[in-house]
This record gives sequence, structure tokens and C-alpha cells, in this order.
Amino acid sequence: MSGVSVHIDDSAARQALRALSGQAKNLLPVFDEIGGAMTASTLQRFESGTAPNGSPWLPSQRALRQGGKTLVDKGHLRDSLVHQASNSYVDIGTNLIYAGIHQFGGKTGRAGAVEMPARPYLGLSDDDNRDILDIVAKHLRKSGAIN
Repeated sequence: MSGVSVHIDDSAARQALRALSGQAKNLLPVFDEIGGAMTASTLQRFESGTAPNGSPWLPSQRALRQGGKTLVDKGHLRDSLVHQASNSYVDIGTNLIYAGIHQFGGKTGRAGAVEMPARPYLGLSDDDNRDILDIVAKHLRKSGAIN
């Protein structure tokens, strides 16, 4: 996946996944479910205009002028989000070339004349971390590893 990529490691989720990997041969369904849940959570950020840590995005000039939502003009960035799951990981992101400038901020426009503020949409919130642990626990129960 090209465009923007944010790599997140969470020790509690990794520990839970290690426990599950000892019980299950095929983790694709687990990672696919995590990817679906995290994609849905990311889509909710576009609706609420907030970063994974809960802080509101600085409103864009276009949104202020037109009364729309920041990062949701025509919805291309929001609608481009996908997840790809494998037996050992899940990627969540977009292939749009301009995705990174919105996630991380930086200079853009002719000769870098415009300073774009970061408006993080990819990442894990505390609720996301809990959801991941719940998904893993559900699969651990299903495998018989826990009650």
C-alpha cells in the first residue's frame, strides 16, 4: 500500500495476539476483523473531525468558507481507506499521494508556500486498543484458550 503508512505497536495487543497465535493456525480472520474495526473507527474520525488521541482537528480554510467538514470536501480521502489482512498483520491506510500531508502536516503548494497543519486520522485511540483486545479475547474464547 503506498500513500501514507503509520506503524503502531501496542504491547498489550501484541501480547494477546501472541497468546492467540499459540492456539490458532490461521489468524487471518482475527486480523481481518481488527482491520474492519479500525477502518470503521478511522471513518468515524472523519465524521467527528478528531485525531486518534481525541483532539479536534484545526478547521480547514475550505471548511470554514463553505461550512463543510475538514478533510471531507468530496470525500476522496475518507472513501479511499482500506485494510489488508494477512495471517500475521493488518495494514490500514490509503494509496492517495496527498494523504501524508494531511496526516503529518508540512509545507505544500507552489514552492512550499503553504504550511498545512497535521490532522491525524490514522492511529489507535484508547477505545481502539480496547476493541482490538476484545476481538482477540473473543477469538481466544472461540479457540478454547480462555473462558
